[in-house]
Parts: sequence; structure tokens; C-alpha cells
Amino acid sequence: MRSRLLGTMVGVLAAVVVSPLLLAQTAPPSGAATAIPDLSGIWERRGMGPRPEPGLGSDGAPEFGLLKEAPPMLPWAKQKYDAVRNGALRNPYDKALDAFDPGQSCFPHGPTRLFTNPRPFEIRQLPGMVFFLFEFDHWVRRIYLDGRGHPDGYPITWMGHSIGKYEGDTLVVDTVNVNDRAWVDAMGIPHSTDLHIVERFRRVDPKTLEVTFLFDDPKTFTKPWTVIRLFKLQPPDYEVMEHVICEDWLEMGTKR
Repeated sequence: MRSRLLGTMVGVLAAVVVSPLLLAQTAPPSGAATAIPDLSGIWERRGMGPRPEPGLGSDGAPEFGLLKEAPPMLPWAKQKYDAVRNGALRNPYDKALDAFDPGQSCFPHGPTRLFTNPRPFEIRQLPGMVFFLFEFDHWVRRIYLDGRGHPDGYPITWMGHSIGKYEGDTLVVDTVNVNDRAWVDAMGIPHSTDLHIVERFRRVDPKTLEVTFLFDDPKTFTKPWTVIRLFKLQPPDYEVMEHVICEDWLEMGTKR
């Protein structure tokens, strides 16, 4: 009986002594885990500074667009873009837009046009997914970070299919299968269903988010093109509110 008890005590004591050694041998090195950049928060393009010209943001792009001038387009796309920009339409609230803009019929704005609307968006980071929560018409984008690729046969949708990964201090998002009725931005840049978007999100300082957009669509553009936009972090008590675009059109009398 004594020998059994003595053996048990020796075993427990050995476990206490050995366990830290085993843990030290099996635990991953402290620097092995890849740091994930903190992009969380509510961001908005407003507040970037004074506008250099009426209707332009501080970055020189139209208040509701990505570019001051049209990107390099194939003839059919340039004609479609010019029909919007060179007609009666001069701002997103012009009633002449009814004939062109899917948003005037309450259709979704697509994955990148949402960044050109004058409303905030929130970034929520989870281990296997990042959510973009837009105030504009309460739209949501889901970025899958679990290593999956774009599935074969995935349907064409308004937001497309997005996968992502972290590269150092940057979240890289790859999006395909976007509905060609959605515009690239609020100024009316068109695209086909072959559009491939790569976005790179990184904090250039604690209160500034830089987003680099790469658009590649050989059926629409003569070459891939890139644009950079900046967004300001909003105060901690700032909230993303509920917004319904069709209510806006009804109130302004543009939805009939």
C-alpha cells in the first residue's frame, strides 16, 4: 500500500516537473504567429480636408467617384459612360439619371461603388472572415479568409464573390463574379461580368485607411487601372445608422 502511494506521489511530482518542459518543447515560438493588422473601426471619406475644386474631394477625385477622368475604356464602354456624364446628368440626384442608373431603381450598388457614396462603413475582423458593413442601404460584404478559392460555377451577384488574405500590414481582397449592371463608382463607370477587382486595405496612420483598387476587365478596359482612396477613422461614439435608399428617392421625388 505504501509503495503504491509512494509511486503515485512520485508520478505526480514528475508530471509537475516535466510538464513545463514538455510545454516549452511543444508550444510554438512566440514570434511564429503572424500578426493581423487592426483595420477595425468606422471609416468615412468625409473629413479628409478641404476640397480643391467644387464637387471634388481633397484627393482630387469627384465627390461621388473614383477618378477625375474616365479610365481607359473600349468604345462600347466609353459610349455608355459618356451617355451618363455628358447628358443632362451632372450629379447623382439628377432625375435624368433614372434612364441610366440601376441605383435609381433601388438595385444594389456593387462592391466598389459603395465606397464612393458619402456615407460611412464599418470593418469587423473575425478569424476566418472580414465584414464590411455599409450604412448606405445597409449592405454587407463578406470577405472569406479561410483559404478557399473562388468556387467554380459561382453565380453572378451584385456583390460578387470575395476572398482575402493578410500580407504584412495589408488586407488583400480578391473579387470576381460581379453583376455587370452595377457601376464601378457613382459616376457611372461600367464593367462586364469578367471584372476582376483586387483591393488592398492598410492603415497609413492610426486615423487614416488607405484603399488601393485595381480593376482588370479586358472586355471593358483597354488595360488594368489602379486608384487609391483615403478614409478617416470616426470617433468611438460614432454609429453606422440605418439607411434605405428607396426612401431617399421617394422623399426627393426621383422614384416614380
